[in-house]
Parts: sequence; structure tokens; C-alpha cells
Amino acid sequence: MMIKNVAASPSGLNIVWVDASKVTLPWRWVMDHAEDAVSMNHQTHQRNIDTFSLSSELCAHSATLQALGNSVCIQWQDGIETTISSLRLAQVTGKTLDDDQISSGDSKQLWRQGSMLKSLPAVDFEQVLNSDQAVLDWVNKIDKYGFCIINHTAPTEEGTIALAERIAPAQRTIFGTYWPLSSKVKLHDDTAYTQDFLSPHTDGCYYYNAAGLQMFNCLEFDGEGGESIVVDGFAIAAKMKRQCPDLYAVLCDVIVPGHYKEKGVHLAAERPTFRHDRHGNLEQVTFNNYDRSPFLLPDQQQALFYQAYAEFNRHSMDQANWIKIPLRPGMALIFDNWRCLHGRMSYSGSRFFYGCYHDRADFQSRIRTLSNDLTQ
Repeated sequence: MMIKNVAASPSGLNIVWVDASKVTLPWRWVMDHAEDAVSMNHQTHQRNIDTFSLSSELCAHSATLQALGNSVCIQWQDGIETTISSLRLAQVTGKTLDDDQISSGDSKQLWRQGSMLKSLPAVDFEQVLNSDQAVLDWVNKIDKYGFCIINHTAPTEEGTIALAERIAPAQRTIFGTYWPLSSKVKLHDDTAYTQDFLSPHTDGCYYYNAAGLQMFNCLEFDGEGGESIVVDGFAIAAKMKRQCPDLYAVLCDVIVPGHYKEKGVHLAAERPTFRHDRHGNLEQVTFNNYDRSPFLLPDQQQALFYQAYAEFNRHSMDQANWIKIPLRPGMALIFDNWRCLHGRMSYSGSRFFYGCYHDRADFQSRIRTLSNDLTQ
């Protein structure tokens, strides 16, 4: 039980937590978030309360902590009685993760020069295909480290699809739902379809719903070079926030537009390089100088943007911050496209990947549902 006691006051519901901290929640909010069967549809988890009919002068007669401490019962002045769970109260006041969060910012293991991973996160293809517990281990590793290798993966299109759908159906983009990636593929006008070096970047800056995950399965390789590059964008952001907070703030504030253009297609979206969630945690890094659209700022702000953008790029291009992975048939790589930048060393010969994207909401849903199902 996290709540020690509760009381009704004219200003709202007074809560004293077991750690002796206190909070008062306004009465309109308390009724708006009631969880009893009249106030909320327990099958759909949707609100029955008419929020917009609630008076700002709403006041309760009394509040009682239920016997087991799991909920608070509110008796209103008009005789109505509602309840709200102690867990809900703890979530919204920051005492525990809220219902939507899959992890805290502190649970992510950041890595860069000086704190590089001693071993790379990996799972086994057959185990992932045959065990939900192995899938939970897989998605938790992606959430914690930002990427994961899948060993002994079937080097086929069918194997790629079977693996991807253990998380969720793939996200369709301009490239399709599942797509080949090779210098021999001429389907799109993009630098990725070459043998050239690709500097670290995030994908989909021209989509408002940029892919949450990206996966490559190596089907063929006969050549030299071509190592995949992964960089922890969150680790770079954390270093900038600590060492140059003024430049960090610039990348939080300046909206950067991105675009993708080819015959019959012109995609465009925009967001800051660093985007935070409502809890103040870094939620998304967007960095792709290939696809950055032209935009102009006032002189001083423009100079600061170039300085901040260059500082981020300096860290992302520092090979001491890179993990280089030589993908070969039997290996697949999946990474968090909202956290990790990826790139590629130049190569010669033949290299054929088959890949896909996943929507971030689908990825997080898989973590929540598996965590709930396998811990009950």
C-alpha cells in the first residue's frame, strides 16, 4: 500500500503517502478519473463520465481509504459515490510508472565511448519463433539497449516475415511493407540503394509517424566491407545535455523539416532533433542530414542551430561511439529508430538484405501485453 491516509478538503483530495510526502488533487480531476463501474466502462477502459458537465466548484463530502488500501472511495455532496484506485493515484503523481510507460528513462542502458557495451544484446531465432517468453526477452533488450541481434535467422524472405511478426505486423511506408535492400535494387532514388558509405542517421524524418523499429535480415553477402553501424543517439543527447546544455536546448526547440522526393512522391514532416514526452524524458532523436529540407532562421538562431547540429554530428561521426556489426546470412539486426542512428560502411561485391519497419505504438503494445500476460 503506497497511501498512508486520505482526507477531503475544500481544495481537493488530500493524500499522504507512506514516505510522508503529500499531494492535493482537485475535485474535478478526481471525479473525471473515477474508476467505478458507473464512471468507467471496464470492458473498453473508456471514460463514461461527462467531463464537460463537471463544475469547477465541485466538492466532495468525504474520502475514505478502503480496507486493503487499493482504492479511495469518494462521497460527493449530491450523494453520488465514486472510487479511484491507489495505483492510478500513484501513477499520475509520479510515484510509479504510469499505465502507458513501458520503462523509465533510468532503465535504459546508454552506451558510447567510455561506457561501451561489453557484449552485444542477442537472441536466438528459433527461440523467438517458439516462445513468448523469448519474445519478451527480445523486446525488453531492444528497449534497454536500443538494438538487438537475432542469431541463426533463416536467410529468407519468409524467415524475415516470421521473425518480424513475432512483434507485430510490419509498418507500411513508401518502400512497401517488406522491402529488399541492395545496390542491385533500383526501386527508389535513395543513397541506401548504393555501395557508398552511409553516415549515421535516423529513418523517416519525412513521416510524422516515423518508424519505431527497423529490421535488416542478411540474405546474401559476397564481398568486402558493408558493416552496419549503430550509434546510441540517447547517449549523445545525454552527453550534450550535461556538457553543453545551451546547444542541447537549441536541438529541443528548433523544428527541423525533412523530405523525401521521387517521381510521384513528395513526403514532408518536421520536428525537433530532440523530442521529449510529457514526463520530460527524451522520447525521440531525429537526425538525417541527407533528407533535411531547406529552412531559414533569424541570423543568431541560425548560427546556434548550425553549432548545435554540428556538435551532435561530431559525436555521431566519432567511431569511438560506433558499434559496427558485420551482418552475414543467419544474422538479423533490429534497432529502435527513435533512439539509435544507423549507417553503413562502403562495400564491394554483393550484399542483399530484406527488411521492414514497425510502428512504435505496436512495439510498445507488445511489451505491455507480454509483460502483463507472462507475469500473472
